[in-house]
Amino acid sequence: MDRELRREAVVFSRYLVRAAPSEALIERYCAANRELFAHEAPSAADAAVLAFARDHAWAVAPLDAGHALLGPASLLRKKLLVMTAILETTPEYAARTEPRAVALPMLGLRLAAAGVAMAAGAAAGLALTLALRHGK
Repeated sequence: MDRELRREAVVFSRYLVRAAPSEALIERYCAANRELFAHEAPSAADAAVLAFARDHAWAVAPLDAGHALLGPASLLRKKLLVMTAILETTPEYAARTEPRAVALPMLGLRLAAAGVAMAAGAAAGLALTLALRHGK
């Protein structure tokens, strides 16, 4: 179990801040998961999604997008939220999670690009999520 949690911590951190977490952050993630999720066994679908995400780091972004639409209360989303909270309260990564001032035209371009990327990611994530839920 700890091996899986440690792998999740690394994969999720790389997805969220594009950097591997320190050993202390990995331990915080594992401890938080033991505290928050020990009382509930993951569903077969959640277990399949998490296993796939641990083994295929490239899939975390589309899975996150797909679950945002299909299952916002999924275990994947809950665990990503835990890692986000850990990272954003760590001085080393706080600057990466804080909003930055941007000129209005640049903001418009970034929002348009983010919208296109989100739509593509959500489409891929929906397909991947449905395939994993149905064991295909």
